[in-house]
Amino acid sequence: MSNNIERVLHSNIYIQPAHFILAIATNILNIRILSCRKLLSSSCTYYFLTYAIISIVYTCLLCPIQFVRGFSINWISGKITCKTHAYILFVLPLQANIMLMLASFHRYWTSSRIHRLHSTSAVRIGRRNITLGSLFSIVYMSPMLFIYYWDDNSGKCLTKFHILISIYILSQVLIYYILSPSLMILFGILTILNIRQRSSSAIFLVPLMQRRRTESQLTRMLIIQIVVHLILVLPFGIIYSINSIIPSTRTPNVIAVRLVFVALQQCDYFASFFLYTLSARVYRQQLMRILISTTCSNARE
Repeated sequence: MSNNIERVLHSNIYIQPAHFILAIATNILNIRILSCRKLLSSSCTYYFLTYAIISIVYTCLLCPIQFVRGFSINWISGKITCKTHAYILFVLPLQANIMLMLASFHRYWTSSRIHRLHSTSAVRIGRRNITLGSLFSIVYMSPMLFIYYWDDNSGKCLTKFHILISIYILSQVLIYYILSPSLMILFGILTILNIRQRSSSAIFLVPLMQRRRTESQLTRMLIIQIVVHLILVLPFGIIYSINSIIPSTRTPNVIAVRLVFVALQQCDYFASFFLYTLSARVYRQQLMRILISTTCSNARE
């Protein structure tokens, strides 16, 4: 193991506890705030809720493993743990990515003039999309259970090499790092255009105007989250793509950089709370209500 890899792994002793606390605390707050009646009337909220739950599960699995690696302890030391670790740590980020992609498409679809839906219908469609997206990611990532294997001689979890495996990994790169970001950006731009067009050409009653403001703020939350998501995720995606297509690039220094980008990618799982707070007034209002009610309850006790 090179000195650079050792330094990166040792830094996990300090980084991973911070990641763990931030991700758990912020996502619990996200779930609490997004579960209010006002926000649950929008289908977009359900994608945010699913994303928060996935973030908690992913953090609970990854942070402890990365933390103990800083003490040179490897929990991935067998056939079963090698396969399940690889599968889970690939399927959860894909699920989170799919939630953002579906949310961006759903916001565009519901904002278009042609498909104006009642809120309950939009919520029902959103729940169906979440279920189908989760099933797709579970099935699509199932080959990872066969690609990774435990090598007793080297004591490492390695990948098999085959032309079909290379094609499959290339499809991962295309879907996760090229197709998905492109669709997110495309639907985000189209949603903004739809909202501006409808705002300038329609007159709404007061209740509808209030709901429209909430929808607009949720759209802003989604677009900002997508931009930050791409900034935090794509560096690791580029390194992973290069390593997958050209195995000779898996040098110690490149692996060290890849581990740094893993830590950067983890920031994506707690950044959403701060982005929501900064970008949406309705989110700040619900947060303040929760804090005030909690303070009053503690004072009464």
